[in-house]
Amino acid sequence: MSYHEIQGQHRLSQIYLKQFGYKKEEKWWVSVCKLGNKTTENLLIENFTKETNIFDLPFDNFKLKRHFENTSSILENRYQTVILNLKNQKRLTTVDRELLCNFDPNLLCRTLPFRMFIDGLLRTEDTRDKLLNEITLLKGNNQETKSILSQLKIDHQLNVVIGILMNHMVKVLSNFRQVVIKAEENKGWLTTDNPVYLDRQGHFEWIIPIESEIYFPLSKDYCLFMYHEKSSIRNNPFRKLEQDKIHNIDSDIFDNLTNKIILNMREYLIMPIELKNTDVTENKNGF
Repeated sequence: MSYHEIQGQHRLSQIYLKQFGYKKEEKWWVSVCKLGNKTTENLLIENFTKETNIFDLPFDNFKLKRHFENTSSILENRYQTVILNLKNQKRLTTVDRELLCNFDPNLLCRTLPFRMFIDGLLRTEDTRDKLLNEITLLKGNNQETKSILSQLKIDHQLNVVIGILMNHMVKVLSNFRQVVIKAEENKGWLTTDNPVYLDRQGHFEWIIPIESEIYFPLSKDYCLFMYHEKSSIRNNPFRKLEQDKIHNIDSDIFDNLTNKIILNMREYLIMPIELKNTDVTENKNGF
């Protein structure tokens, strides 16, 4: 396998973005609205959220250097199957559930708000040890991790920690239940440049506390809801729905969940249809 020193890496998976985009002249596009702008613009998916070497690990070995990016590619290539299974089988399979337990943490670890949050914990003495203890809790290699990090400058530590953290979150989320919410008829789910909405319900003692509720628009048709059955907070009606199945919702619930997704954005709101220089302030009822 050949490696290129300079590589464009996407904060949002291109395959994920295609679930909300459209194809025109053999190119995939997505309609977005940037924070502060009233009108939409259309961007090439291959360029959107693309940056240079942002996920590279600080090691000389190229296979190791690109480990996170290569893992991301494997997950992306399997994502389309999840969407097809939902359309054809109307449910999540066991393999689909496992993939989403990996895909959600992967996207979290690629998006800026979450990375900035983890970087802040790493750079603060009071929170650094707590973070490292947590992400190695299920693997028991705390001292080894600290030893590796001690050999790196602080500016080079984030991507190492992110990889360990992602593996930890996969194990945590494997104990969460999954429910799929279908978009209201003639409308579609929006997504954002910060698509995984992690609602900690006021609990911040862990990265993903047991009380967490997670919302993630899978495509314009489907949104994933994840929760832990042993949480003490149980008033969300989505918790009563049969897991791994697709469920319809009414207009009020759709609008409420759409607002949650929008408020989680960092800079870009991503539409589920092609819009040309559209004033988004005129649309009050979703897309």
